[in-house]
Amino acid sequence: MFQNILFKEIKWILLRKKLKKIKLLILDVDGVLTDGNLFYDYQGNQIKRFSVKDGLGIRYLHKAGLNICIVSGGKEDVIKKRAEDLNIKYIYCYVKNKKEKVEILQEEFKVKKENILYVGDDLNDLTVRKVVGLLIAPNDASKKLKKFCNAILKNNGGCGAIRELAERLLKGTKLLKSIEEEGFTEINS
Repeated sequence: MFQNILFKEIKWILLRKKLKKIKLLILDVDGVLTDGNLFYDYQGNQIKRFSVKDGLGIRYLHKAGLNICIVSGGKEDVIKKRAEDLNIKYIYCYVKNKKEKVEILQEEFKVKKENILYVGDDLNDLTVRKVVGLLIAPNDASKKLKKFCNAILKNNGGCGAIRELAERLLKGTKLLKSIEEEGFTEINS
């Protein structure tokens, strides 16, 4: 077990140069920003649970100037509200072909493949592997997907995985150092 943890950390160390090149972060929702469970109220409305820690991580990344998009195959009502709370302007729901959407975003944001990091949790996210610089997964992602990922986060989806990623992306920057020493004074949601 210790060797497995050590191997995962070494992978992250080897990715540092690639992480510094990231300009566009694309996030799946269910299983990444949520724990993947769906709840329904008595009227049939979907309810999802999001992590405030992930929200703060996204705020860090906005402050660092990173472009963030959501690409999900899920329903848009709950996702749009969460994206609005986090000031994520690029939200794409009901997406069947994620690879195609990522290629469109690459062109739209005028970035190279190596400037794109995608976080997904299941086999419908595997399609983007060849069109992004880095494919990352939460710890509880599909075992089949994790075999193809560049790295695996320690945290599970919806439980601080994106906060962990934000800290890894910003590691060694003045921004993260400042936040860690002085705190973060902006709205958190």
